[in-house]
Amino acid sequence: MNPDINRQFRALFDVHDEAFRALRAANTEMGTANAAMGHAIQAHDEAIQAALAANRAALDLLEQLSGN
Repeated sequence: MNPDINRQFRALFDVHDEAFRALRAANTEMGTANAAMGHAIQAHDEAIQAALAANRAALDLLEQLSGN
């Protein structure tokens, strides 16, 4: 094969290798972000549960204060 064409092919595949490495690094970052989102969703759900418990307690207090 022509040495110039061979060099161009090697350069082309080297650039592709770099692109694939960047994509794999992005996959790792996306996995980390997904895990963090899972933790955020769990924390949000816990906050909702706490707010519901607070509402229940407030309703119980109102009922007690109203003499029922």
